[in-house]
Formats: sequence, structure tokens, C-alpha cells
Amino acid sequence: MNRREKNFFIIGSITFVLLCVLPQNSFAQSKKVDRTVEKRQEQLKKQEEIKKEKSAEQMEARRQKHIDIQTKEVQKRMKRSKRKSKRINDNRKESFLSRWFRK
Repeated sequence: MNRREKNFFIIGSITFVLLCVLPQNSFAQSKKVDRTVEKRQEQLKKQEEIKKEKSAEQMEARRQKHIDIQTKEVQKRMKRSKRKSKRINDNRKESFLSRWFRK
């Protein structure tokens, strides 16, 4: 090996070692950023749950108000209709897709 080949070999070896070692010390993002992102996601999730609960309460209040507005005869008719539909739907078969692809 002449001097030029030795220098090329040494420089190549050093470059290879540096390329293998340097990426191990660098991180894409710090753990602190990950924690803050997780906290923010949890906070958004809680806010969404609270929003859904409030929405459900409002819907129930609106439904109850709608029922209270009706006359006595209409309320009875609504009650009978609700019972009848519940009885019919309880005895209904599952859809063919859900029966075919049941786990």
C-alpha cells in the first residue's frame, strides 16, 4: 500500500466510525416535548368529554320540554307508540352483514 491508499483508508475509517457514532447521540425531539404533547391531548380529550356530556344534557332537556308541551292524549299516543316500537325492535334479527361478519 502506498501512502495515498493508507491516507484514504484512514480517512474512510474515521468517517465511517463518526457516521456510526454521531447519530446515536442525537434525538428527533426531546422527551419534554412528548410529555407536553401528551398533556395537551389529554386536556383536549377531557374537554371533548365535557362537551359531549353537556350536549347530552341539553338534548334530554329539549326532549323533555317537547314531551311536556304535548296534550295528555298526544302523550298517551306517544307512550303507546314508543312501547310498540320497542317491542318490535327487541325481537328483530340482526342485519345479515353483522351476522355474516361476526367475530
